Amino acid sequence: MNLIMKTNLFKALRNFLFLPLFTLVLFNSCQNEVTDITETNSEETFTAESVLAQSMLRTTTFDGSYDNIIDSANCISVNLPVTVIVNGVTITIEDVEDYEVIEDIFDEFNDDDDNLEIVFPITIILTDYEEIFINNYDELYSFVEDCLGENEDDDDIECIDFQYPINVSIFNSNFDFIETVQINNDEQLYEFIEELEGGVFASINFPVNMILADGSTLEVNSNTELQAAIEAAEDSCDEDDDYDYNDDDDENCTEEFVELSLKECIWNIVSYNGDDNFINYYIDFDPNYGFTVSLNGNVVHDGSWTVSQDNDDLYIEFETSWEDLNGNWEVEDCDDDRFKLEKGDAFIIIEQECDENINPLGCLEANDIVKCDENNDGFEVFNLYEGLSEIEACDVNNTVAVSYHNSLADAESNVNPISEVTAYTNVTSPQTIYVRIQVLNNPSQFEVLEINLILENCNTSDCSEEQVDAYLMECHWEATSYNGDNQLEDYDIYFNDNMSLLVEGNGVTYEGVWSTEGNSANGVFVTITQLADQVQDLNGQWFVAECTEAQFILTTNDVEMVLDRDCTTSADCNEDNINSFLLECTWNVVNYNGSDDLIIFDFNFNNDGTVLITGDGQTITAMWSTSVTGDGVWVEFGDVNAGNIQAITGNWLVVECEADRLKLEKDNAYIIIERTCN
Repeated sequence: MNLIMKTNLFKALRNFLFLPLFTLVLFNSCQNEVTDITETNSEETFTAESVLAQSMLRTTTFDGSYDNIIDSANCISVNLPVTVIVNGVTITIEDVEDYEVIEDIFDEFNDDDDNLEIVFPITIILTDYEEIFINNYDELYSFVEDCLGENEDDDDIECIDFQYPINVSIFNSNFDFIETVQINNDEQLYEFIEELEGGVFASINFPVNMILADGSTLEVNSNTELQAAIEAAEDSCDEDDDYDYNDDDDENCTEEFVELSLKECIWNIVSYNGDDNFINYYIDFDPNYGFTVSLNGNVVHDGSWTVSQDNDDLYIEFETSWEDLNGNWEVEDCDDDRFKLEKGDAFIIIEQECDENINPLGCLEANDIVKCDENNDGFEVFNLYEGLSEIEACDVNNTVAVSYHNSLADAESNVNPISEVTAYTNVTSPQTIYVRIQVLNNPSQFEVLEINLILENCNTSDCSEEQVDAYLMECHWEATSYNGDNQLEDYDIYFNDNMSLLVEGNGVTYEGVWSTEGNSANGVFVTITQLADQVQDLNGQWFVAECTEAQFILTTNDVEMVLDRDCTTSADCNEDNINSFLLECTWNVVNYNGSDDLIIFDFNFNNDGTVLITGDGQTITAMWSTSVTGDGVWVEFGDVNAGNIQAITGNWLVVECEADRLKLEKDNAYIIIERTCN
């Protein structure tokens, strides 16, 4: 049995104790005391007999209608847990959601007499929150008889509620402040008003938020506004004072309601003539009044459907070759997410499955494609596939086919598909492309998504692509601000000339790829990919909004990132400095052309021009030297005669220079060495 649990409407908070209030006109309670209010406006006070106090009392009166399926009484409720026998099945009701178990048993069969027995003793709760111990039906009926009948007007106001906690100040008859108390729920406020007598005045500390029946909130700032809000809400909703559960009576079951509900989500056949033979079958009602029946993601039946009204009777008609479903079915029970349909002696129960992770038409959503107008002529070449993305954590219910069209009419008729999807030149800017997504073996079931092609004038930076490249490859950069946060500030970002990207920080090196495209007229984009874990937020296509030699401001979607340069260039490091750096401590090749293949080798540089290279189980003696040309300082390695480390042989230009880190380049290769001083 598939049970849809509802929201618990009953706040069972019974921790509020009142002691005698009026000895020396003093209010005592277990509520939290607040003492920051010492003055009041007498017009904002109220007494127990005031109109406002009586309205507040009606608003906080205990509502006993939520369990009418058990006691058929709006002015009492049965305290939980309680054991009941429903059509011979014994059930212990632990919380309010379990009432639907009772309703499902009642609705399971058409030709039975529904019966519910309460297992005594029980405890009931009255409208004033008093609890009464009940031993049998006679004692229970004596209280039930005092309640008004089904859907009759009663005193309690259920369409508005206080948002707690609220603070209330207490004053004597001379308006001298006594104390302020905190009230945390309806029961506490109800008992507070009930005990408010003997010349005592109370004043609510505004503002106070009120919760309306639709879940929205309303702020009130005075007694007058509070009284007006309660009066306006008094009859603004259905108080659900009928004797079923969750107000699923047929008076709300209109032709429009049924149509909208069927189209809203997928429906599961949870019962067919009382059994679950079709429990894995799902019906998808499309807006064009076609439907498919899927089993394990495959369409096994299809057809058309209509909803019609005949006097007070409502029908759903299925036209299909599937005989078990074909025909005109009367809607017997109509809930928000559950319908019971009857045809002759047969009946079907279907329940709505609105899980966002299930999509009968594929896990795709449309996104606008925004490009820079490179030549300012209003035309660019688009890859239309970039306008579709997968819905996260989505399960495809059917196999689908996708086509792109220039007009909505073509998409709906499935004609004139666009052939050059990956190289489509826009006709106008902006332009809408219509994407038809249909069930592969049922073209009558489809939806149309819209992708907008947008061209922008990206000329907001004076930097050309060449300038951007040159700036980024000089030294290293730090993301000093990422959407106003410094979460990436501890990482050094290296844009290498072979388009590899290194991000180093917190003892970890991350590797990625970078590229640029664009021009100074229409804007330049920096694209970063393949970064993972802690630095994956750097991935994306970033628009260069501002560009200087020392700082970049990059944007993508609604995110802004500021990159600041932080390094000492080779021009600032002379040969003496580099020699001094190398002769100190031990150096290690942390990166060779984007890999750590040589990281196992340690270098110890000596004054006599030798360097001891240790690693891979061996120690070799090689030669090193430095020199200076117009390009900068060079470090040369010779006589390197062992394994992979021979790759460092040759003359390397120092392109980045810090006391504990050097970047060296030779032709199209580079190495990064770092020192460790114990």
